[in-house]
Amino acid sequence: MMTIGKKLHEKVKPHAKRIAGIAHPHRLAILYLLAHDPMWVRDLVNYLGLPENLISHHLKQMYEAGWVSKEKQGRTVTYRLNEKTFFDLPKLLLDTPFWRDTFLKTPKSR
Repeated sequence: MMTIGKKLHEKVKPHAKRIAGIAHPHRLAILYLLAHDPMWVRDLVNYLGLPENLISHHLKQMYEAGWVSKEKQGRTVTYRLNEKTFFDLPKLLLDTPFWRDTFLKTPKSR
């Protein structure tokens, strides 16, 4: 059964906040780089050619939205992707025909 009205708004609200955490080209680029390896801010600055304060701003947004975790090592901070966030995201569509028809089909029926 389709979720509608207030229940639908309650269902999508946490996903909207989470998606807003990567809804920027710089954040998507950071996401892509962190999918390869955990990195320091300095590494991201070198790869992206952006100022450190701008990278830090985007990392803060991504951290608050749950996309990245951070680990302090002395004066440096290592950022890595948060696996749980990626597994939570599909929950938005799990109860839809789109999900069932697209992702739950057996490979022979595709």
